[in-house]
Amino acid sequence: MPHGRANVRALRRRRRRRMELLVETSLIALAILLLRPSLFSYRSTALLLSTVLVLISNVTRRCACFIPPEWAPERGTVPAWRLFVSKPAQKKANQLKTKIVVNKKKKEENLKKKISKGVEFKSSSKYKLIEDLLDGYPYTSLPAPEKTVQRDPFILLKGKVKRQYLQGMELPFGLIDPVKYELLKLIGRLGDPFKNLCSHSLTPRLLIDSLFKNQPELTFDEFCYRLEYRRKFLMPSYTNVFMYEKELLWQEWIAVRNLKEVSPETGEDDHERIQKILQPDETTMPIVMIRVNREISNQGIHPAILKMFFDFLNVDKRPDKLSRDYAFLKLESIMRKLKNRDFLEGIKPDYIYFMFNERAKEVFSSYSESEFQKSYHEALNHNNMKQNLLSQNATYKKERKLFSEKTKNSLMKFYDIELPSFFKDYVKKKEENYKVIQAKINKMITSKYLKRKQRREDILAGRITPQELSVQVTPEDDTQPRRKKKKKRRK
Repeated sequence: MPHGRANVRALRRRRRRRMELLVETSLIALAILLLRPSLFSYRSTALLLSTVLVLISNVTRRCACFIPPEWAPERGTVPAWRLFVSKPAQKKANQLKTKIVVNKKKKEENLKKKISKGVEFKSSSKYKLIEDLLDGYPYTSLPAPEKTVQRDPFILLKGKVKRQYLQGMELPFGLIDPVKYELLKLIGRLGDPFKNLCSHSLTPRLLIDSLFKNQPELTFDEFCYRLEYRRKFLMPSYTNVFMYEKELLWQEWIAVRNLKEVSPETGEDDHERIQKILQPDETTMPIVMIRVNREISNQGIHPAILKMFFDFLNVDKRPDKLSRDYAFLKLESIMRKLKNRDFLEGIKPDYIYFMFNERAKEVFSSYSESEFQKSYHEALNHNNMKQNLLSQNATYKKERKLFSEKTKNSLMKFYDIELPSFFKDYVKKKEENYKVIQAKINKMITSKYLKRKQRREDILAGRITPQELSVQVTPEDDTQPRRKKKKKRRK
């Protein structure tokens, strides 16, 4: 027994020594790794080393570690932290970095392009040519509105316009200056449309695109047609010059028709309907605005005002041709010279009025109606001649149809002649031969049908078996050998 106990104790000592050696070697390796400055900071390495030394000191074996001077971090420098990331995560991070860099580059390029475009536009020869021809357009600051507008605001006109004071057949019934009214009709067609109520400020790009479409040039007739007929009139909005005239036109339209303006909002009795039920003598302001716009757009523009605007855009000074590029550049240069212009705003209606007011008065006073009547009558004669040609063409077609019917009837009379007797005999013989041929065909079909019927009856009665019929071969078939088909050679 004592010998056995001694052996057990010796085994335990050996195992303990082996465990101590394993712990010491692993701790030494860990301490060496901790001393690398690229992985951990100086403080963290010191703390971890102290714990390692404590662990080693508790063991019977002693161990010492030395830090090489190359690994010691410099004072004052921030230790670097290295983070080990998986490959997919690293790839994603790199992609995000490149995306940020690319977006920054794109923004810088876009800014450079915008700056270069503005510089190129202003330094171009076309812009300089336009700049020389502007002659003080446009006004940098708007003049003060009229005293009448300040003294009598437009809202006070409600109910003051009476029917007995209105003279004439159409708006404005002589209550607005004709030059100002013609300019109002022009400005209402030039602004950006907000259908079907009003128009906003003039944006050159939108106006030129709607006038020229895909054409580089326009004639005067095409220009008048597209501006006067294709573009509808819409009352200019946020204007001080036409603030009085707008309300006056609306109240005139109501007064002439003996209507009463009511609120478009529905009451509780209408159970919150979308559209209000109006009486025959009632109307709402949105309806009045739409109807007035439609009536003014049907009136057209004075030819002198149209010619004035055409000459204003015609920088080339060609008599009957308007260039798209020059028209756009002139309007664009005016818009760029405006002061106190809001973001994304074009040329205000008031600016357009003050640009054309003086020139419109001169053109309106020097306008000769006789010359216009000549050109107007020429155009009317051209249209009448065209209409006459079309009507003559229609009458010619009718006469030609009648003539063709008459000729057809006269030609058909040749077939009404009595046939000779020998032709009648020929037709009779032909019919008899046809009957004979038809009888032979019928006889052949019936005989074939009877043979098939007889064979079917013989098979059913047992006189003939179907195998015998299939085996029966004619002697002609036995004597004549079958020819083999020759295969065609492919080329």
